[in-house]
Amino acid sequence: MTGLYIHIPFCVKKCKYCDFTSFSGMEDNFDKYLGALSEEMKQYKGIDVDTVFVGGGTPTVLNQKQLNRLIGDIKNNFELSEICEFTFEVNPGTLNSDKIKALKDGGVNRVSVGVQSFVDTELLALGRIHNSREAFNTVSMIHDMGITNINIDLMTSIPYQTRESLIKSLNMAFKLPITHISAYSLILEEGTPLFNEYENGVFSLPDDDTDREMFDTLKSKMKEHGFLRYEISNFSKPGYESRHNLKYWNCDEYIGIGLSAHSYLDGRRFSNTDNLGKYLNLEFRNGDTKTLTYDDMVSEFMMLGFRKTKGISEAEFKKRFGKDINDIYGRELQKFMDISLIEYDRGYYRLTDRGLDISNSVICEFMR
Repeated sequence: MTGLYIHIPFCVKKCKYCDFTSFSGMEDNFDKYLGALSEEMKQYKGIDVDTVFVGGGTPTVLNQKQLNRLIGDIKNNFELSEICEFTFEVNPGTLNSDKIKALKDGGVNRVSVGVQSFVDTELLALGRIHNSREAFNTVSMIHDMGITNINIDLMTSIPYQTRESLIKSLNMAFKLPITHISAYSLILEEGTPLFNEYENGVFSLPDDDTDREMFDTLKSKMKEHGFLRYEISNFSKPGYESRHNLKYWNCDEYIGIGLSAHSYLDGRRFSNTDNLGKYLNLEFRNGDTKTLTYDDMVSEFMMLGFRKTKGISEAEFKKRFGKDINDIYGRELQKFMDISLIEYDRGYYRLTDRGLDISNSVICEFMR
């Protein structure tokens, strides 16, 4: 079945590191935006979906009535499977018991909480609106109200972070009833307030060796507490991998609804406008549509497949592309197996731990 992504581009306050399409102080536009979302959804009415992911921005800046409206529109326009994974991104500081009840009653069965850190000085540096106690209490409240499949986002290599403070954040996380952790290194994006602070010497960041040491610590702690790494930046308890995100990495189809959302359907990739005014006037598409060639599809399958620790199935490759993987990539696969960056095991080619550490350098050689 198809995956469905819904983008809510509004926040209480834009974080210092964020360069996503999102806006603060736009409450007067919330209802009109929901109306535009509803109109765009009608273009896909009746499509069967088995994963829904509502992201942002901060979807839980919407009030309870608006959340009910959004969930109702999703259900009225799409056929959700009985086993649908229905995820909402939430942020501490924007959630209360009434909103959690609206999500739970609406069928949301997975929540992703933007924690980033459990150290207050680090949260302040990132421009987050919550503190560590609020983050901890938010996760606990979500679980106590009946949504038990919970992801939290954590970041590494952030201002003022040390190996010891990272361990503190991890230890706090492991006290919580969570099933999944997404862990990303901070990327400073040009034009963001955090980038400007860095350029002006307000703070320094860990060097590459320290960054690698911190991520190695994170991987070790994850394994110790039963969180298995199944993708470069994602760890879960067994059976709790994000089915929606796996659609991206498996090159499965998905529909993107909302400002700047991307879609992959019928061998075509296309995206929506990032101009809020145009979107509110129901001008959804940005006009760019790419029909993937055979080589495009093969390259994407390899690039995204190597992100998964399970790797790439040679049987699935042959089923999709009608050729043995070695007929196309035999030289590259052998090259990296000879230097222990790729390994073969029971029908799968995958990056080794060392290969995952330098995945970009390896993957680029599989692009056609």
